Amino acid sequence: MSTPSKPIVWGTPSTWMPLVTDWLRPRLTDAAVHRLRGEDTSGLYADDPEWMEMLESEIRTDIFDVEEPFADELERMVVRCFHGCRTEDAGHYLIHGIRAHRRDELEARLRAMIAEDERLRWMAPTLSERMAEFPSATDEHRSYVVLDDRFMLEHAAHYLIYGSEWIAAVLGRSWRHPLLERGVPTMIEVDLPLSWVTLGMRKALSRLLLSEWTRQTVDKPAHVYQRSFTFILDRDLPPEIVAGHYHPETMKDPWDGRAVYRSPRTVCEHCGNNDGRG
Repeated sequence: MSTPSKPIVWGTPSTWMPLVTDWLRPRLTDAAVHRLRGEDTSGLYADDPEWMEMLESEIRTDIFDVEEPFADELERMVVRCFHGCRTEDAGHYLIHGIRAHRRDELEARLRAMIAEDERLRWMAPTLSERMAEFPSATDEHRSYVVLDDRFMLEHAAHYLIYGSEWIAAVLGRSWRHPLLERGVPTMIEVDLPLSWVTLGMRKALSRLLLSEWTRQTVDKPAHVYQRSFTFILDRDLPPEIVAGHYHPETMKDPWDGRAVYRSPRTVCEHCGNNDGRG
């Protein structure tokens, strides 16, 4: 199986179904697809573990002897991922990439914000104590991108609505509204080389693709289901892998009972300087 010239895009099965099919073909039993399509799947959920059991029944060897070799194959590939943020200028990411979490930089940004906003200046004398209540050591020097932007917009859009999760937490529910006045909810698109992630993450992705390949082959659903899947990297993400961005109009706020949030702006400085193109 040759390395694809375009990234795997979870929500677009045409970008990965042929790859999985080609890889599985010599490992499947004769007439496997025909038998799979005869299965009764009326009671199965999209993420039901039985999809993998169905595939295992048609593999010439043990399923675990398929998952890891496919994960090794994925190492040569690129996957489209997403990073949610709130920014005035998405062009910054095209030039500088995505910075890993750095507590000192977030603290400096929060101090500057409080100094600039008279509504928040009352926090200044006790800010150090407030920040100490929210340790973030496990996030230090880590970057996070997700496989499915649809899932983020439905279930984790606070990154786009408020920006930094840590800054919003320090400000608290009653005082994070000034964050809504800064920047534009933005989804940064990243083409992530899978050689940069751990074998464990590739194995999890391997299992996910094999399971959904089975569902797509058997049921031929109209859509790939929304999936919570995060890649964690101990590094900055360089601008060379930033593929673009977009500004969603609506998303659900998990910090407000999943109420629909409608963005007042869907154009950032970069869009305005490039005729609206991401």
